[in-house]
Amino acid sequence: MFGDVDEELLPFIPDYRINLLAPREITDFTGFRTSIRQLFEVLQNAYDKEKMQEVLQNDEKFSKVDRETVEAINLFAGTDIDIDEKEEVIDMCKAWEEQKNEGREEGRELGERQKIISLIVKKLQKDKSVAEIADDLEEKEEVIAPIYEAALSMKPDYDVEKIYELLEKNKKLA
Repeated sequence: MFGDVDEELLPFIPDYRINLLAPREITDFTGFRTSIRQLFEVLQNAYDKEKMQEVLQNDEKFSKVDRETVEAINLFAGTDIDIDEKEEVIDMCKAWEEQKNEGREEGRELGERQKIISLIVKKLQKDKSVAEIADDLEEKEEVIAPIYEAALSMKPDYDVEKIYELLEKNKKLA
């Protein structure tokens, strides 16, 4: 059972059965009476956002989940649900919606930043100066200049994503 173990130690090593549960293989969670039910349901649906949304919206048990279970869900399912240290019970439905909305907002902001980079690159390719681009885009030169410089350093490719990454990296260093 244990391979090469000193015979004298064997009496001190417990030999008992361990029951393992595979949440992704469970089809009926109604047999679980504790918060392990919510944890297992989330784990089963963690890779399918639509199913996760459906589970969270259709099961009232997710409106009152204890903090420890939410922490376990964050750990094992890779979610990032905000947990207020003062709260003992979390409304997972509300938290999931808030997380989705934050993701949408971050996506919009990223899209806007990449759009302005793209516009600056187009103007740069037409040999326009920082002042001309700022005037055309109705932005301050202080906003345009760092993007202009980053884009210029990527010449001749002007890869918008790489320019964005460079700007983000420089922002973190500043």
